[in-house]
Amino acid sequence: MVLALTSGVGPVTAARLRKTFGSYRKAIGAVARGRAGRECVSEGVAAAIGAAVAQRSWVVELGLAGRARARFALPGDEDYPGILAETAGAPVGIFVSGEVLGRLTPMIGIVGTRTPTPRGAAVTTELAADLVRAGLTVVSGLARGTDTRAHEGALDAGGRTVAVLGCGLSCVYPPENAGLARDVAACGALVSEFPMLTEPRPAYFPRRNRIISGLSVGVVVVEAAAKSGALITAARALEQGREVFAVPGPVDEELSVGPNRLIKAGAKLTEDAGDVLDELERAWGPFPVRRPGWPAQAGAPEGAAPPEEGIGREPRADAGGPPRSGEELPLARRVLSLLSLSPMTVDDIAAGTGAPVALVLAALLKLELADEVAPSPGGRFVLGGRVRGRAGRG
Repeated sequence: MVLALTSGVGPVTAARLRKTFGSYRKAIGAVARGRAGRECVSEGVAAAIGAAVAQRSWVVELGLAGRARARFALPGDEDYPGILAETAGAPVGIFVSGEVLGRLTPMIGIVGTRTPTPRGAAVTTELAADLVRAGLTVVSGLARGTDTRAHEGALDAGGRTVAVLGCGLSCVYPPENAGLARDVAACGALVSEFPMLTEPRPAYFPRRNRIISGLSVGVVVVEAAAKSGALITAARALEQGREVFAVPGPVDEELSVGPNRLIKAGAKLTEDAGDVLDELERAWGPFPVRRPGWPAQAGAPEGAAPPEEGIGREPRADAGGPPRSGEELPLARRVLSLLSLSPMTVDDIAAGTGAPVALVLAALLKLELADEVAPSPGGRFVLGGRVRGRAGRG
């Protein structure tokens, strides 16, 4: 918790300290005694960690968490699923309120716009309801619009749902979802990597998105504009080796641009929950989840209980996996070096870069959001307007 509360310490620094000294506790002791070299932490960060230890700031934070009925979990704890711990940039620790998080796996993320169309809202509600009936837990971000409908659809169907916040658990945002947050905690869990009293800030929501996808075996994008936080979540999911699903929409609607582009880039076209379940079982194997009182799955014994832990296995070799640290930027450069105004397929780009298709898709999505690449008919890609503009000025 000292590391989580210290300004300047993020997932990368914390992971480096833990790897060097064997545990967070040993790392903090080494830093406080001045035994951690500059290759681990800067002098400023070392001083901040030492001050946090001296001020016993974690005692105050534990008190705040206790009053909110929240817990602080580290990798290896039952409240910190292994599927999240294995991702690049996994949080130092997480605050959890509600059910033990490890007992809610497997999870499926549902994300989209904050201003859904009536069609998008109805699709989100139906998808969430059908997926929880099949035994999955729905994960979203408690935001207005699609997130809200995903949580409500899961709850109305008698299922479980998890909300990952872009603020501390004591500062629910948006405020009108305070009642929904209580319902989520009662029938699932609230999760945050931020200290309890942290106010929401724009920069925190993209950070929150990697936890939504990190907890999930797949992410469904319902509606999203060309540049949307939901697409950032999809990019994170691809980086983490997760399945990405997209609900197609009318070509003349702005909120269909994001999902339709994802489908062109290789995301699974999703019309109903069956499309999600079929794809997930191909990558991860059958889900042995059937909670008492829920509609039975084909072949599931009546009254069978869910497993106590997460799915407990790695995806098959052909399902991809989390990227190596520091791989993203070099891959993006390699992708740009291959592209021109002549369209290239994803397979051709993957062959040219030597990278797995999942990582190429993630790089292409980020480059497209930055206008560095542009989609072309037939699921192909060309250089985007920003790169062409630089070339023209050159």
